[in-house]
Amino acid sequence: MKLIITGATGNLGKHILKLLLKVESAQNIVASLRRPEAGKAWSDLGVEVRYGDYDDPASLESSFYGASKLLLISSSHQNDEVRLQQHLRAVEAAQGAGVEHLLYTSIARPEQGKLPLHQLHLQTEQAIKASNIPYTFLRNAYYMDILKFLGVREAAESGELITPPGEWVFNTAAREDLAAAAVTILTGKGHENATYELTAPHTWNMEDLANALSEVTGRSVVCRTSPDYSNPVFQMLKLADMSYVSPDLARLAGSPLRSIKDELRTMFGTAQRI
Repeated sequence: MKLIITGATGNLGKHILKLLLKVESAQNIVASLRRPEAGKAWSDLGVEVRYGDYDDPASLESSFYGASKLLLISSSHQNDEVRLQQHLRAVEAAQGAGVEHLLYTSIARPEQGKLPLHQLHLQTEQAIKASNIPYTFLRNAYYMDILKFLGVREAAESGELITPPGEWVFNTAAREDLAAAAVTILTGKGHENATYELTAPHTWNMEDLANALSEVTGRSVVCRTSPDYSNPVFQMLKLADMSYVSPDLARLAGSPLRSIKDELRTMFGTAQRI
């Protein structure tokens, strides 16, 4: 029986497979890929690479065959309606292939969200439950990548981190930590029919980000409110539950979680390189 992962060449999938190979024999791992040729680095390490395309249902069923656990990483298609159909095909293929346990990367607190993205994940979860396959939902927080869209590089140069008026709260997680949690579930027991809210155990705000920027870059950065500042990230925040926190990620990742300071250090390298 195999541990099968879709999207193993994506940003999250690569982290998961890299960690999985540290604790599981390569001969027990399968990467299901839309472009198998892109998985040469994995096959060179002994991972079996199979063709599995969300838009080719027959390929999915054959690529999922023999799975003791299947990790279905949500599609990266830009159209949510297309993504949902891809997910539904994958769930049907998992049924046909006799998958014993289906893991799905959902989104944190989708019931409280008001974006089409939240409905996409809720509908996929509902389809998985209806399939009667034992499941685990990995409800991932928004990625730390969100920092890139908050003007941090401009703030490091100008000394001002601009924010629109309001009390803005963020709860984010690094892909590395989400990957570690996924590997814990893939290689562990007792996670059937469980839902995990994989958020950080605490939130952060723009003042926290300005302080972290100051520490990482060695330059004084202050947070300044401007009613003229427009950024789609803050429009999204109004439609998502960013204030919720859970201990699930810290417990399942098994090590201290990456902070916004850690993420900024990765982004900037050193202060001299800004």
